[in-house]
Amino acid sequence: MKTTIFFTTNAGVYFSSGRSEILIDGIHDAAAVGFMPMAEAMDQQLESKTGIFAGSGTLLFTHLHKDHYHAGKVRQYLERHPETGLWGPGLKNHGSTYRASECPEENKTVGEHMSSPGIIQIDCGELKVTAYKTLHSGENFRYIPHYSFLVRNDDAGEAFFIAGDAALNRSLVPLIRKDCAGRSLSMIAFVTAYQLIEPESREFFEELEPACFVLIHQPPEDSEAGKTLTGILKYVRRYPPADIRIVEPEPMHQIRIGL
Repeated sequence: MKTTIFFTTNAGVYFSSGRSEILIDGIHDAAAVGFMPMAEAMDQQLESKTGIFAGSGTLLFTHLHKDHYHAGKVRQYLERHPETGLWGPGLKNHGSTYRASECPEENKTVGEHMSSPGIIQIDCGELKVTAYKTLHSGENFRYIPHYSFLVRNDDAGEAFFIAGDAALNRSLVPLIRKDCAGRSLSMIAFVTAYQLIEPESREFFEELEPACFVLIHQPPEDSEAGKTLTGILKYVRRYPPADIRIVEPEPMHQIRIGL
């Protein structure tokens, strides 16, 4: 695999083509809602602009829940490094003033255009990003603006689907295939265990047919949520959709997958 992929904690994933860098859901406050906190090493890199923050890449967010996004840390980072790109549903950046907006399509620090309703092409340099408007899973969260991402490294023949917390269904598959049309791409899907057990999401992945799943956004094993997840994990490990391989990455480590 030519694209460098690094799993931070919780739902945070970093991609680099060598000339283009993206961090998705990597600056968060997940510990506040019972998930894995940002690693101390990440906080240090964020403060010193080293490691995965050494470049001038783009910060992307699937949505603005605390386990995916930390408003204070993002604001402070952008104030110190205004060259950093930013995109997330409902985010605006006006110099040093940073706030949530009621307009989910308006993001001021990266180029974007809406290719069709609910589909946004985001300019992240060599890595091509498409944001698809998706529903957040759970009836109580359906009102939350939420997007899932397709990240393409066309030169490497690689693509990555980042589901976020979406409730997925098969209607999205033709749209993803359209964005990949004419390109021979090996695809990796970054998902939660719940998405691999929910019937409609399983149907989505069976039709999409990624080369493998990378399981992220898991609560600590000794937490109440972690204990609840134990049975689900056993099931999806034994019965993954379409018998597709599952990779469970170690936090703060590079992900190496042979395709």
